[in-house]
Amino acid sequence: MSRILDIRDLTVHFRTTKGTVVAVDRLSMHIDDGETVALVGESGCGKSTTAMSVLRLIPDPPGRIVGGNILFKGTNLLSLGEDEIRAVRGRRIAMIFQDPMMALNPVYTIGDQIAEGLCLHLKMPKAKAIERAVELLAMVGIPEPGKRVREYPHNLSGGMRQRAMIAMALACDPKLLIADEPTTAVDVTVQAQILSLLRDLQARLGMAMLLITHDLGVVAEVAERVIVMYAGRKVEEGPAEEVFRAPAHPYTEGLLASARLASENERFLKEIPGTVPSPFDMPPGCNFEPRCPKAFGKCREHAPALERTGSGREVACFAATENRP
Repeated sequence: MSRILDIRDLTVHFRTTKGTVVAVDRLSMHIDDGETVALVGESGCGKSTTAMSVLRLIPDPPGRIVGGNILFKGTNLLSLGEDEIRAVRGRRIAMIFQDPMMALNPVYTIGDQIAEGLCLHLKMPKAKAIERAVELLAMVGIPEPGKRVREYPHNLSGGMRQRAMIAMALACDPKLLIADEPTTAVDVTVQAQILSLLRDLQARLGMAMLLITHDLGVVAEVAERVIVMYAGRKVEEGPAEEVFRAPAHPYTEGLLASARLASENERFLKEIPGTVPSPFDMPPGCNFEPRCPKAFGKCREHAPALERTGSGREVACFAATENRP
């Protein structure tokens, strides 16, 4: 398969009154044509910042991409002018945002919001674009699409708003879909429907997908490969099935343990001890060291580099790569 997205050493800083925060620290990752890659980790680890960087939506100030390259089909998106990157957004790379109520404009109908991208990128006449909007709403499973196309976001349920966002993202047949926590704002029943819809649409349209989530259940349902981030850094990567079966990094182990009961006799979920370090006071060595049950002296002094441990597997952990218990 050919590579559709190639992120190399991406570094993103945010300037604050307290100092500079390193939101993403030298992240490298890739996505192949038609592949689904999940980016997982706790809130604040840099997942959404990575997604916003791909579309050049980091607000400056206070944020700034200070290093690295983002290659989309061989073109460095960071070198494009404003008009050029606008032609990419929504047309070749589309994004589903976390909260559809915040992402959708409350004063425009659903049809008008879907039609806008069609008119802008495909130069489609407005009447034809509205017709296409009805077809897209039907494709994502919204009942009575001819009626819904004339309604406003507040007239729709949370699940329908999320489906409308998906319709809007897919309107111009993008080659890469970025789904940022696509099931967070809906209940469990609707979550399953949204995941099934995304799988079906991806298979039908042949697009690649970057799934950003903290929900490992979602990853198990959808992703082929998983990248784990902690405090701005990538700490593990590998095929989803292998990472779930045999996590290499202690943080990944903790995430999996906290997402399920350790045994039938335990009533409570396990948790990762401690808290994520302050971005203004990061540990001198491994960012996870203060919370890690396997940390030893070297971890407190040096930040581990990513090392390949097998086919498609990478881990940044001295305990894992030096075979310590």
